[in-house]
Amino acid sequence: MQSLFLKILSIKKEELWLLIWSVIFIFLLFASYAILRPLRDALALEGRISDIKWLFLASFVVIFFASFISIWLASYLKRKNYLNIIYLFFSLNLIIIYIAMRLIDSHSEAFVSLARIFYVWVSVFNLFIISSAWSLLTDIFEIDSSKRLFGIITAGASLGAIAGASMVKIFSNMGENLILLSITFLLLALGVKWILMHLAYQLSTNKVEFKARFSKSIGTKNPLSGFALIIRSRFLLAFLVFILLLTSVSTFLYMEQARIVKETFLSREARIAAFGYIDLVVQTASFLIQIFLTARIAKIFGLKWLLGMLGFVIGLGFIGLVFTHPLFLPFVVVMCLRRIGEYAFIKPGREMLFVPLDSDSKYKVKNFFDTVVYRGGDALSVQLEALLARVSILAPLLVGALLSFIWGIFGIYLAKKYEKITNNSA
Repeated sequence: MQSLFLKILSIKKEELWLLIWSVIFIFLLFASYAILRPLRDALALEGRISDIKWLFLASFVVIFFASFISIWLASYLKRKNYLNIIYLFFSLNLIIIYIAMRLIDSHSEAFVSLARIFYVWVSVFNLFIISSAWSLLTDIFEIDSSKRLFGIITAGASLGAIAGASMVKIFSNMGENLILLSITFLLLALGVKWILMHLAYQLSTNKVEFKARFSKSIGTKNPLSGFALIIRSRFLLAFLVFILLLTSVSTFLYMEQARIVKETFLSREARIAAFGYIDLVVQTASFLIQIFLTARIAKIFGLKWLLGMLGFVIGLGFIGLVFTHPLFLPFVVVMCLRRIGEYAFIKPGREMLFVPLDSDSKYKVKNFFDTVVYRGGDALSVQLEALLARVSILAPLLVGALLSFIWGIFGIYLAKKYEKITNNSA
């Protein structure tokens, strides 16, 4: 029975425990973030909708400088200790934010300012925590195992997000006390990371090389080294454009979501519950697809399907919204399709792209993509969306459709380049 189960999921027996602890690791991190996300999105609506574009810009500026600091820090820390410092730092931040929320009157102007700080902080938290975790996993797994197992590991992310969203939905009246749950999950993930490293070491074919690799720092102290690697590679440049298009499409939908939710749900608790419900639907569907379909789709249709198809589907969804705006249900369907597709297909596909690359690309370029490029794309696209919305509320939807189709084309291009790289390295 066990052999049949492993065969269905394309898992080798010796990989099972490494896979299980990788899933638990990602589960805990995404549960931590999933608890914070609805709280962040609901608190963002305490002010004016037009203020959100400045929160995006502030997130980019903070991440821009934080990314350079993290690269500088990584050049001094051993690779095995890098995540420890990052996670402990963010846990301490969460404790400070929680205490501040407990002390400040929730109806005061000071609380609105704190809510904006919290929004920016969660945006930084999400990218650094998740990016550093996947950097570790792409360093542990090889090309073959990543194709077979990253879909399942990503399912752990969805399962964690389901757990986090469920807690928010059930305990939405707890408000800022939910932050304590997030801290707990983050610290547990740090403990699991130690177990994961121990298992990876035991399974490594060259233990001396493995130990030496994780005992070294990530490399040069130049914070622009990741950018230098990108401009010398057509593959990485195309990857950069792909992420910018992904963030643009996501931001256009996010801004429309903010408008519709604020008009539909009047209280803070109702908005937290609504965001939690949407997250629960998205993550449940993503989990089922990741467990049973992602790896098989990658194997049968290739990476082109994972990275390219969603752009074309969401492009058609934007066109559909032009005719149904401002109805809530059609928008939720398109938003859920975008997020499900990103978690079930785009995310594991993106992580696979890094596996055949060198360590500098896995840590420095990936960190630059997942932080500076990602939030830079948010900051630029939210300004563009605001300008288009002044012309007509339908203008962002039409431009969003165009960007989605281009996004799909770049996804197919990246998949083809990846196939060439893996064939050459075989």
